[in-house]
Amino acid sequence: FDGLLGFSQGAALAAMVCALRARGDPRFPVAFAVLVAGFASRAPAHGHFYREPIALPTLHVVGDTDAVIAAALSRELAQCFVEPVILTHPGGHFIPAAAAQKKAYVEFLERFCSGQGQ
Repeated sequence: FDGLLGFSQGAALAAMVCALRARGDPRFPVAFAVLVAGFASRAPAHGHFYREPIALPTLHVVGDTDAVIAAALSRELAQCFVEPVILTHPGGHFIPAAAAQKKAYVEFLERFCSGQGQ
């Protein structure tokens, strides 16, 4: 796998995997993550994942009207990363696929292509 895509609870888990990868854990050789409607786990046992900035490229997709995972929680997770890219959309708890979002996804993912036409 080159990267991770996580949505909602999957994004919370993917963020923890990113933290492990950033610490050099060889089980997770991913180069980036796209975290949609993510949030930081509130479980006390998971606190160590967020103590240090997570140095792995990430795109955080935040729905301004998300009633399941509030936008503030997704932005809070983004701040746990070094230089996060944040993409907001006016919708709720879903993966947006309008032209503007598709363009942002492609621009983010192109950073990790090793050659042209990939």
